[in-house]
Order: sequence, then structure tokens, then C-alpha cells
Amino acid sequence: MSVSTIKIETDFITLMDVLNQTGNPTVAIQILNGTYQQPDICRADKARAYSKKDELVQMTFKSYDRFKDEVTFYRNGWGHDTIGREAWNLLQLWSEYQAQLDDMALKLDSQAHEHNN
Repeated sequence: MSVSTIKIETDFITLMDVLNQTGNPTVAIQILNGTYQQPDICRADKARAYSKKDELVQMTFKSYDRFKDEVTFYRNGWGHDTIGREAWNLLQLWSEYQAQLDDMALKLDSQAHEHNN
């Protein structure tokens, strides 16, 4: 992809005013000068105890807002919410949670089988 250079004629105060309106002038300047690099974001489903009842929720990546540094996700396939990117990346993968459940089920089955024999 080739990038064309454009010339913007404005005063510094107006430019800074516009950049500050983005909510993250540092990212805006990096985008404008071509140095912005999107951080690593895990797009795999995540698991989290999310409600007052401590229900486990499957969180599916929807989008990333580079100006707010937030991930938007779906909860159990409906509704959506946001969380900071760093917090998102620290959450347990849904697949890891499912594997733990499978391991627990196998152990319980094995114990039940031993108890019945």
C-alpha cells in the first residue's frame, strides 16, 4: 500500500486543538506522522466471571478503539461492553476454561467409576 503525503496548512494551535479532540493526541500524532503501530491484541474468545452472580461469561472480540485503547466485546453472543486492552489480554482464554472443565469432568467420571466398582 502506498501512502501519499499531503500538506495541511493551519496554525499550530488549531492543529493541537484538533488532535486533542481525538481523546488521545499521542496516538493521533503517531498516525499522522506514520509511526503508529497497533499493539498486540488477542482476538480469541475470553472467559470471565462478569455478573453479580459470578456467572462465567464468554466474551467475543468485536473491535479495538485505538484512541481509547479499549476492546469492545460481545457477552455470550449478545450485548456488548468495553474493557481496557491490557485487561482484555490478561483474561483467561475461553478454550483454556473449556479444557479445564473437560479435565474436571474426566476426573469426576473416573472417581465415580472407581467408587461403583
